Amino acid sequence: MEDEFFVSPSATFCAVFDGHGGSKVSKFLKEKLHKRYVKDLRRGMVAKGEAEGGEVEKVDDEDLKPTKDTAISALSSAFAHTNDEVMKVSRWSHQGSTAVVCLFHEDPLTSKSTIVTANVGDSRAVLSRDGKAVDLTVDHKPNDKRERERIKSLGGKVSWFGYRDKRGRPIPGSGVYRINGNLAVARAIGDKSESPFVSSLAEVLQLPSDPENDQFVVLASDGLWDVMSSQEAVTFVHEMMRGGVGALPQGGQRGQGTGTRPATLKISDWTTHHSDDRVIIRSALSKRKKFMAKFLVEEAMRRGSSDNTCV
Repeated sequence: MEDEFFVSPSATFCAVFDGHGGSKVSKFLKEKLHKRYVKDLRRGMVAKGEAEGGEVEKVDDEDLKPTKDTAISALSSAFAHTNDEVMKVSRWSHQGSTAVVCLFHEDPLTSKSTIVTANVGDSRAVLSRDGKAVDLTVDHKPNDKRERERIKSLGGKVSWFGYRDKRGRPIPGSGVYRINGNLAVARAIGDKSESPFVSSLAEVLQLPSDPENDQFVVLASDGLWDVMSSQEAVTFVHEMMRGGVGALPQGGQRGQGTGTRPATLKISDWTTHHSDDRVIIRSALSKRKKFMAKFLVEEAMRRGSSDNTCV
């Protein structure tokens, strides 16, 4: 398994890593990226006068209150520094990993919230806003216009490896675009052997939060996105949350079945039926949320995903 994930104790920093050529780089990112972010964050806060050098070191990681610009700068710096560390390990020359980070930031002065993302590769972050999918990241595929032009300017070649129709056009889903016949991602951490064609520059984007309509964020490797669109993933989660009692593992006969039997009662109706017992309602919905990542992985497998999948 080359996929890894990381969630900080406060869940304000979440990440997914999809390794290739081995699992060393993705495991390294899981262990080091957040730590490097916090280190660069402390330095940035001192440099910008947001905290005193001696005092900021005493503050717990989760209690740091940087401005948005400082947080973004630290995030970009963490990607760059971590990549430098990976590139120093010669035995990892043919290994690399995608990385997608979602940072939930609240400005210490205005209390305004922003969703900040940073990514390299084709792992993706998707927000559900009032039931609609909002891509928080851009997939770095070799055939993306920006990436293709960058690769060609460096002397590299982007080619299709897959089936073509009678007119010679690539048939979607039957193959992938690769750089010089090798990697199918245009950006990644590591991959020293593919430098400079594979870039380690993280793309950082931001979106103001909408507390009234923002519902959840899905971070996943391409094992999910190869078989589900962003909207399909968002819709799937909503359907699972309002699906039938008995259709999931916590349902089943006498409330303890396998979850394989057909749903007999919509969860909205079940919630109304138990409206006088808020504890049981919260428990049921909480358990569904807890296993939602697992449900998405299982759905990806059911749809025929042949890649490792991390959600």
